[in-house]
Amino acid sequence: MIRILAFLVAICAPWPALALSCAEPSVARGFHAASAAPQTYVVVHGQLSFDEGELPKGMTDPAPPKQTEIPARITGQSLSMAGFIHHFDREITLEVLCFGPWCGGAVDGMDVLAFVEKADGRYTMSIDPCGGFVFPNPSPDQIKVIQQCFRGESCPLD
Repeated sequence: MIRILAFLVAICAPWPALALSCAEPSVARGFHAASAAPQTYVVVHGQLSFDEGELPKGMTDPAPPKQTEIPARITGQSLSMAGFIHHFDREITLEVLCFGPWCGGAVDGMDVLAFVEKADGRYTMSIDPCGGFVFPNPSPDQIKVIQQCFRGESCPLD
């Protein structure tokens, strides 16, 4: 009996090493990363709409695609020096990335603060298993921090 128990412990021990480890989401870190990137980003606070049935299955699929593009829409406001005052209602591509069996996820109708890439008149919002440049249900503090960062004020990396 002890040998069986020892065997089970031995084969289960590596499982935690297979878990995905993500840094705590930070809008300031996201701002610094987006600012340093060669791409152009629009910071948007709004409601995300899309067909959840298009999301990759992640943990239930033994080999989910590395990238899934889903037609979506964001309706809200984009950020300017004066705050979130510009109406933003655009069709976008929701790019869902998977790292092995772990995939980014979203919920239709959720409130997001997102860095939306603008290229060639198209808008793309990427979300990975760690969140990427998307912050669901942003807090008032997150909204305040991103506005400060955008205006060139205090933008601590936490």
